[in-house]
Amino acid sequence: MSESTITIIIIACTCFLYLTEKFSVAVTTVMGMLALVFTDILDFNEAFSCFANTNVMLVLGMIIIVNALIECGVAGKIGNMLSRFVGHKEKTFMLIVFLSASFISLFSTNAALVAMYMPFIASLSATSGGHITKKHTYLPLAMGGLIGGTGSLAGSTAPLLANDVLIITNQKTMHFFSPFPVSLAIVVVVALCFWFFLYDLMVKWLDFEEVISEDEANIQEIPFNRRNAVISITVFLVCIALFIIQPFDWELGLIAIAGAITLVCTNCVDGNHAMKNMQWSALITLGAALALAKGFVNSGVGEMAVHWLMRILGDWVANPIVLVTVFLLAGFFLSQVMANGSLVSMLAAIGVPMAIEIGCDPMPIALACVFGCSMAMATPVATTTITMVQVAGYRFKDYFRIGGIVGLIGIATAWVAIVVFYGLL
Repeated sequence: MSESTITIIIIACTCFLYLTEKFSVAVTTVMGMLALVFTDILDFNEAFSCFANTNVMLVLGMIIIVNALIECGVAGKIGNMLSRFVGHKEKTFMLIVFLSASFISLFSTNAALVAMYMPFIASLSATSGGHITKKHTYLPLAMGGLIGGTGSLAGSTAPLLANDVLIITNQKTMHFFSPFPVSLAIVVVVALCFWFFLYDLMVKWLDFEEVISEDEANIQEIPFNRRNAVISITVFLVCIALFIIQPFDWELGLIAIAGAITLVCTNCVDGNHAMKNMQWSALITLGAALALAKGFVNSGVGEMAVHWLMRILGDWVANPIVLVTVFLLAGFFLSQVMANGSLVSMLAAIGVPMAIEIGCDPMPIALACVFGCSMAMATPVATTTITMVQVAGYRFKDYFRIGGIVGLIGIATAWVAIVVFYGLL
């Protein structure tokens, strides 16, 4: 049996276990990763090295930094301030989070953006008396970062990777804001959907209890420590600044871990207490998900699926509208279980030369690859930002229903925007 066939079977079984919820998301993801190791699709060291990936270290470091902000009393004060400003209007607050995340992510990486927002939302949730919740806010936050970040060459790696293919093939390349019109259209449409019906669906479907840690539950009783507060806020702001500029090509995980160690060494946070309150489930899911994605790439399943689709379409691929549709859908479905960076590169490497061959502008095809892969929200392992917000307690069916709807809305909007903007009709 070929590696690609084995991988497809493993991915199918993993998705089935996600749907049945027989095991937790973390356990199911690790089972899928181990299956790839035992079948030699992934090397043992290659698989487990994913748990030391920069994104895993980013989440781990930011959790410790958030604990420091809670333990020194800063989070409680910020929560009370936000509570007075927002009041009990969770729907309005959710939309503000989504729109502001969409804008800021144009200039900051998605994972860093989510890490920056999460402590403030958590503190507001703990001080609002249940009127503002993480479960109704974290997912829109991640979605806003994903959609908005695709609007520039600085917010996401997807446009950069597609642009690399355009450069290699000597085509007209993207400007800094080339993807912005399409991204803006998706942000506006999704924001309207959240306001008119998606928020109500979240309230109906997210029927689990709000996940609140022991520190968050007692956040209003924690005394304010001025010395620790100054150090914690300074470290937090320095980390955010370094996330944005990334001097000397420092990885996000390195910056976050350095910030966390600084707070432990200055006694702003108790290291043992921080480890006790660590969201290990989310970290394990993230590491195992990265290994799953690597196995998917190694086995060649993604490339096989795209070429198979091309053969089925036959002469239809000579139509640029069909190409846009195919690469949007291929990116959307494959990116639910495959690393976006690898997938964008692979799809663009196939789609751009095809567009050149049939004599059409390759830019809309490249953008179709970008936005197809950037709408990955329907599984808890789709992207780092989506996995990061699992700490709010989301189940597979929550990602599948809410993320699936938003993803499809995004794909449909991207299709219309690309076709209209580039005059393909």
